[in-house]
Amino acid sequence: MKVAENLFIRFFLEKKEKTKDGKMPIYIELSVTGSKEKEFSTGMKTLPKLWNQSAWRVEGKTPEILGINNRLTQIKASIEKHYLLLTTQYEYVTADLLKKAYKDEFNKTGTETIKIREKTLCQVLNYKYSIFAKQVKKGLRSNNTRKKWLSTKVKIRQFLQHVFKKWDVPLSEIKYRHADDFLNYLTLEQGLEENTARKYIKNTKTLLELAESKEWLPSNPWAKFRVTYDQPERLYLEMPEILQIYEHNFKGRLDYVRDIFLFACFTGYAFNELDSFKKPDIFYVGNNVRWIKIDRQKTGKPEAIPLLPIPAAIVDKYANDPYCLKHGKLLPLRSLSHYNGYLKEIADICEITRLELTSHVARHTFATTICLENDVPLEVVQKLLGHSSIRTTQIYAQITKKNIKRNMNELERKLFTFEGKFIINNEMVSSFEDRGMSRLAS
Repeated sequence: MKVAENLFIRFFLEKKEKTKDGKMPIYIELSVTGSKEKEFSTGMKTLPKLWNQSAWRVEGKTPEILGINNRLTQIKASIEKHYLLLTTQYEYVTADLLKKAYKDEFNKTGTETIKIREKTLCQVLNYKYSIFAKQVKKGLRSNNTRKKWLSTKVKIRQFLQHVFKKWDVPLSEIKYRHADDFLNYLTLEQGLEENTARKYIKNTKTLLELAESKEWLPSNPWAKFRVTYDQPERLYLEMPEILQIYEHNFKGRLDYVRDIFLFACFTGYAFNELDSFKKPDIFYVGNNVRWIKIDRQKTGKPEAIPLLPIPAAIVDKYANDPYCLKHGKLLPLRSLSHYNGYLKEIADICEITRLELTSHVARHTFATTICLENDVPLEVVQKLLGHSSIRTTQIYAQITKKNIKRNMNELERKLFTFEGKFIINNEMVSSFEDRGMSRLAS
């Protein structure tokens, strides 16, 4: 039976060692491609008439027979486990080496001279990915982040092929200079934005840190390489632009895309969160106030917010939509590429040219125009956006013209009368005109 890429296992009866009671010992044969086969006894025996060679099992249901068959299953599983472990430690795995590892004879004779195989960069990535995939299944990590690790593997292998002319390399071949080489390759050869390229560099650096922590690498060669990040400007719609989109009479596909975009503008939910909503996610609190609940991907915690009138009306609009009913969705959301493509049409129709409408713009609009410009505290916005750290939310706390105007008006009310008289400690001070001075002269 082929149980791995190059490993074959076979159970058989050794006729030459037949005992006086007519039983024969059950042997196992190990075959690894490129090495000589090895045979050894399993320590069990049975009557030839009960042995099923095609199934490699003893036929019958007595306790003794069931015990033998269970033991054969255990032996096979143990050998497979030893083989996989050896392939991560040795350059060449032979049947003899596998036998010694299984029988706990490994290196006891001091004659083992097979070269230990060094971990490769992609092996570390595969290890990281396997752990991450299990965390995703448990709901501890985001599936979107899992996909980003797959993208990282593609970029790493492309870079290794470009520099080393092979798809994978031992960890010892990765040097400090390769960090800068990788960044240049991603930006100059593949045309990625620097922030995007730096994320791949950061992920690779994380892999090298993991290798160091597992003692697969003496030290991280990229430890001193700084991965900087240029914070992009968070573009958002201003209230007149939101009103333009809200009041326009769209038809067909642009109508439902506009509605979904407005829903995001007044809730702050990301595209994947919008796509995950179902009718049971809506519930009522108090005086029939509708709330919507969600398991946040960013924090992994269940949260809920009350719906403002506009998103509540959008929910009602699509309560009996055929697409929503068929797919069990709250909103008629299709693919992200189509969604962003239709948003560009909406922007053209509404003559919004200063920015490109995307799903991210809706989230930024909620944080800035809807919340912060209306004096919602930053800590509340953090909760609404699902940020685990308020530092992430502070990115949205931009000083807008509306903020400046409102605060300067408030400052003027505190320092001056309506006629322009200067006030200190609630007492009026003579004006510039009263003192024979002009504002410009000052």
